[in-house]
Amino acid sequence: MTAYDTAALKAAIHTENGEPEVSATWVAENRGRVRLVDVREPHELTGPLGKVEGAENVPLLALLSQPVADPSVPLVLLCRSGRRSALAARELRGRGYATVASVEGGMLAWNSQVLDKHDIVLEEKHANATNLAAATYHTNGIPEVSAQWVHENLGRFRLVDVREPNELRNNGAVPQAVNIPLQQFMQRAAQGELERDMPLVVMCQSGGRSGRVTNALVGAGFSNVASMEGGMFGWRARGFAYA
Repeated sequence: MTAYDTAALKAAIHTENGEPEVSATWVAENRGRVRLVDVREPHELTGPLGKVEGAENVPLLALLSQPVADPSVPLVLLCRSGRRSALAARELRGRGYATVASVEGGMLAWNSQVLDKHDIVLEEKHANATNLAAATYHTNGIPEVSAQWVHENLGRFRLVDVREPNELRNNGAVPQAVNIPLQQFMQRAAQGELERDMPLVVMCQSGGRSGRVTNALVGAGFSNVASMEGGMFGWRARGFAYA
């Protein structure tokens, strides 16, 4: 039987980024004292970032759809960069989970801090850019990818939803997507919030706004960008899970 140590996790948690987090090095040294869950999609575990030996894989939406069986178990959540795991930790705390934390920096931090792989970001970017380029087709001059491909490759690119927040509340959202409303998008992109060579997929409600944004990004020098054909309508029509 695993000897979980709630006190050890509580002592290690810090909140400098506004979320309860622990470092990748702490997890490496204390793996057996907590339940470690990787919330990435299964295909991500075979990608350049790899996986942590012994971690359970429960994708984000599957984890959030499960009842909290034992909220007293100290739980550490892991994803690519820490965003999805922080979202999951926040949701589980609201459901009464007593001691839960996200790994700061996710698998990116694990590779650099624990495995001493300092070129992993470039390796991952190259592999994911190649993957996105192979899936991209052009419709009326707009680079697009299908909702099916997006669903099968979540985590291998940055997914940005340009709808307004009320649209996400009313019509559903893909939890892996970052919401940057259309009116803010180009300004934030120009300010460097989005890397010009990072694999990027843009989505909206039906594909119209994301298509315009994608064309603007291509014109601004973004090299690995596509619009998700059909938007949220297409996602829901295929029966894919959403929040």
